[in-house]
Amino acid sequence: MVDWPGMNSRAAIILAALAVLSSFVGWSAASRSAEILRWVDEHGVVHFTDVLNEIPENFRGQATRMKVDSRLRSLPAPPDKASIKFQKRGDLIVIPATINERAPVVFVVDTGASYTTISQATAKELQLDLQNNPKVISFQTANGTIQAPIASVKSIEVGGLGVNDIVVAVHDIFPDPAVAGLLGLNFLSQFRVDIDSKNGVMNLEKK
Repeated sequence: MVDWPGMNSRAAIILAALAVLSSFVGWSAASRSAEILRWVDEHGVVHFTDVLNEIPENFRGQATRMKVDSRLRSLPAPPDKASIKFQKRGDLIVIPATINERAPVVFVVDTGASYTTISQATAKELQLDLQNNPKVISFQTANGTIQAPIASVKSIEVGGLGVNDIVVAVHDIFPDPAVAGLLGLNFLSQFRVDIDSKNGVMNLEKK
């Protein structure tokens, strides 16, 4: 039973409802809805409970049943670390990623690049508008300084860890069309990065 002596009825209703909804966090996803009981005490304060015996016997007859959708339960928190298997192409570390939650790509990890870069083909696939955004920047990569137009993508995700609203430079750095570009510091600096060369794994942890 939920009760807060001294609170007004409106505050009690809001807090009681929040408390009861929080109690359903552990419901099974297979359960689409569950019942809770609503009752009003002699002071006009509304209470909610999912246990009939918590209602004083003299108020049970007036209790009303309510349906609560199980989809109101809290969602699991996103992960704060991940381990991603990588491939080696010579001295390059290549990892899978996802742009805008829909476009699977392959990036070369480059801690010497200030910005993440994507190829012209990837920009076209993402339908990025480069014509109306004439801004061009010069930035340093491991292979030297390049100039490229920039655009913004909604998200880049690696191993379930993402960075939202991230700026990318559009430039065909690699002749291999299977490689989308460089994963640069504007993504990597959001994480603690550990390269486990022995096991072929890149470990990321949110800062």
